[in-house]
Amino acid sequence: MSDIPSVKDLTDLAGLLAPGIAILWVRGRFRDAVTPKFSEQLGSFAIISLAYNAVAYPLFHADQGICLPEWLWQFLFRFVVPIVVATMVVFFDRSEKFYKFTDWLGLRPVHHTPTAWDYTFRNREPSYVLVHLTDGATVAGTWHEGSFASHKADERDLLLGDLRQLNEHGTWSEFDTPRSMLICGGSIRMVEFIKGGSQ
Repeated sequence: MSDIPSVKDLTDLAGLLAPGIAILWVRGRFRDAVTPKFSEQLGSFAIISLAYNAVAYPLFHADQGICLPEWLWQFLFRFVVPIVVATMVVFFDRSEKFYKFTDWLGLRPVHHTPTAWDYTFRNREPSYVLVHLTDGATVAGTWHEGSFASHKADERDLLLGDLRQLNEHGTWSEFDTPRSMLICGGSIRMVEFIKGGSQ
């Protein structure tokens, strides 16, 4: 007897893992952490899929309710509902309510945002920015739409969408010709935020 799985076996396995893949894929698109390789997530896919099936399967096998064609039932059960679940998890993550709830319980789970850099720039409101460089220079600008901070772990570069001139008396002024600047992560010593800077 051959140990090679048949096409049906592979299809069934893909169907079982599909909810976990959909949920973790959608959630991963909104997390600051680097997404692990597919092969490294197989265990997580299986666990999430088992939990999802345990909760959702009875709901899709109720004796009463809407009768759907098999293909539509499978599509909703394997893909649409998991994506809805993942979207709800994303909003729950972003709202920080999970951490408020665990604080209330006296627990201190590891935060899903891996670094202070990611946490700072994830939901940053418009503000003035002073970037202090390793050579002692300072770059002034505003953080607003068009600015960007890298989430790559090994290169924390920064794009300031609107540079400002910092005069001797500490006043800020716009350049005659608007300009932006990309600052490489290795050159950054400190980033200072000042309220304001809205467009």
